[in-house]
Amino acid sequence: MQIINFKKIKSIAVTAIMFSTGVIHANADPAGSQEPAATITLNPAAELGSVNNRIFGNSQIGTQAGGWKSYRLPETYTRPDECDRGSGIWDPDAKRPVPEVVKLAREAGSTVARYPGGCYAHNFNWKGCIGPVEKRPNQKFGLPEFLMFCEETGAEPLITVAEYYGTARDAADLVEYCNAIDDGKHPYAAMRTRDGHPRPYGVVWFEYGNESGHGNHGGIEFPGQFKIFSPEEYGRNYLEYQKAMKAVDNKIRLGVVLDELWQQSVGSAWDENVLKTGGSNIDFVIAHIYTPLYRTNEGKLDVKTLFTIGLASPNHIPVLIKRWKDRIKLHTGISGMQFAVTEFNGGIVQDKPVPYRFCLGTALIVAEHLRFYLSEPSIAMATYWQFANAYYGMVKGYKEPYTKRPAYWVFWLYKHYFGDILIDAVVNCPSYDSPGKDIAAPAYGAPTGFSVFPENILPAQKWEIRTAGIVKNNKPWLSQQEENGILVATIDSKDKENYHHASKRMSAAPLTGYQVSAEIMVEGLGTSIPAPGWTGGGIQVGDGRGWAATKSCVISNMAQSKEWTKVQAEYFTLPDAKDIVIDARCKDTRGFPGKIYVRNVQVRRFIPENSGAVPYLGVNASKSRDGKSIYIMIVNKHLTDDIQTVINGVSAKAVEAYCLSGPSIDALNEQNPDNVKVNRIPANINDKSVEITLPKHSMTAVIIRL
Repeated sequence: MQIINFKKIKSIAVTAIMFSTGVIHANADPAGSQEPAATITLNPAAELGSVNNRIFGNSQIGTQAGGWKSYRLPETYTRPDECDRGSGIWDPDAKRPVPEVVKLAREAGSTVARYPGGCYAHNFNWKGCIGPVEKRPNQKFGLPEFLMFCEETGAEPLITVAEYYGTARDAADLVEYCNAIDDGKHPYAAMRTRDGHPRPYGVVWFEYGNESGHGNHGGIEFPGQFKIFSPEEYGRNYLEYQKAMKAVDNKIRLGVVLDELWQQSVGSAWDENVLKTGGSNIDFVIAHIYTPLYRTNEGKLDVKTLFTIGLASPNHIPVLIKRWKDRIKLHTGISGMQFAVTEFNGGIVQDKPVPYRFCLGTALIVAEHLRFYLSEPSIAMATYWQFANAYYGMVKGYKEPYTKRPAYWVFWLYKHYFGDILIDAVVNCPSYDSPGKDIAAPAYGAPTGFSVFPENILPAQKWEIRTAGIVKNNKPWLSQQEENGILVATIDSKDKENYHHASKRMSAAPLTGYQVSAEIMVEGLGTSIPAPGWTGGGIQVGDGRGWAATKSCVISNMAQSKEWTKVQAEYFTLPDAKDIVIDARCKDTRGFPGKIYVRNVQVRRFIPENSGAVPYLGVNASKSRDGKSIYIMIVNKHLTDDIQTVINGVSAKAVEAYCLSGPSIDALNEQNPDNVKVNRIPANINDKSVEITLPKHSMTAVIIRL
């Protein structure tokens, strides 16, 4: 194993070689150099604020009998008895939380617990989840059971209010059940007493819905009618629910949902109109951050490239937060709005060659998320998606022995080896450039702000209309024509169709940003029962050589209305690009006929918002309240080399170091639970510094006693 040992530490400029191959370059010193590769200089007197322990939350899953049929991967996502077991945290026979799971949650420092969690919340009838268990025989894990789990683990509850089921009165009754005194005037408080808890729970945090812009999945995952709110309707409902809930307890806080972040940019029409409607009345905003976004079993990226980019991707989080803040202030007038990141994780959805979501690399990505959340004062709380079993659980198993997946150990390290007050730490270490490759924002060179040039540079041209592949069973399923500058595509098929048969093309420069917009109107095409972001009409922008040759493109947001809707996509060209192609697009018609109308396609060059080259070491530091101990959390993102590091700024009396690592970046604990684990590693005191060698692809907690 090689140890990096640099004499000079430099941020590497963007190079065409890096972007085309994904290889990361660093200026290594000749072997034998005596200078360290990296230094961390601590300043314990420079306090940056108290450590916000609400960052270390988790989502718990509360499914509802008869409510949830499937979600993407039903064979791995839920069990038939989930409504009774709470994804493994509840023992329905003993009528108590599973003691071993309670211990695991406490050991991981789970400070906030979210319920019912995710898209389960859209149609969730909480009133069907309270009262005598014998009267809800298929719902043995409900709201009182969840709140008992919170009390036993010491976690603060965060409850998601169904936005597509019930009324504002139902939401007010929920607050009464949780918080009102049982004084004979509050029937739901009396019901809470009958459920075994006379004392109010004092729940403060609620969120109005979950990823609400994509509707409630009705008719697909849920039985019943599909519903989807416009952003204005959602915003008006939020204000109505907030008023009703605060009339019961004015101490509660209700969050408003921003657009889901299965994308790298901020600024959707949903966000703008929800914020305008809610205005200065909004209590806090809810964001979901999944980065990088990688959803294929096709092996699009090799594991080294995937995690080189993946470990860089959280560096874009401050950019996202800044853009959110700017938009919130613009539309609400509020400059100090708080955020709750109620879902976060690596957005890796695949199973071959191994399920990367459970591997060491994704755990290190999660560690980088936590580092940035801790350093951002506007983030009130964060809840990892999610704690036990199902698709993303950091704990696997319904009985002992439980498997602690790598992400579990990230939280465990913070629980046991981090302090009370954040302190300043200056890091001097090698950096690398990340190409992004459509799964994350590129990060390279010096940081830059986002800017768009105003001129439309798309040459005037007709749509190129293609006819290949439009005949099925001797009958064409597609007809297209351009009428007065408007492309009209008619899809007539009972099968799902992937429409991309009309395009515009223009020359393009390498490594350049192009912002492409269009106005689109849609009739039919399954928009009455959409899956998130898939049905409707949009545009695709990619390399002129095509997807098959380059695997490089982006797709805009999807218009789903009979009114003209603006769609937009931002594409950064490859290092050898010569042109780009813009396709009219429908990803999934769901077997419904309909039409897409496209007009006013425009292209503007942009400079992407760039967080800059990525330091190999991700570092945050803290101290104990009494000032006698210093705690440093360090992620080494280098995939092949250990990094020799010196920690300056304190005089240590004793030092310990505990490292989360494994044999490879894609190492799992699925078969061998000790494959990725925490081990103590050497750290030495040398005069007024500490010397440590940080293993490749690892997370290390260093504890210095003063």
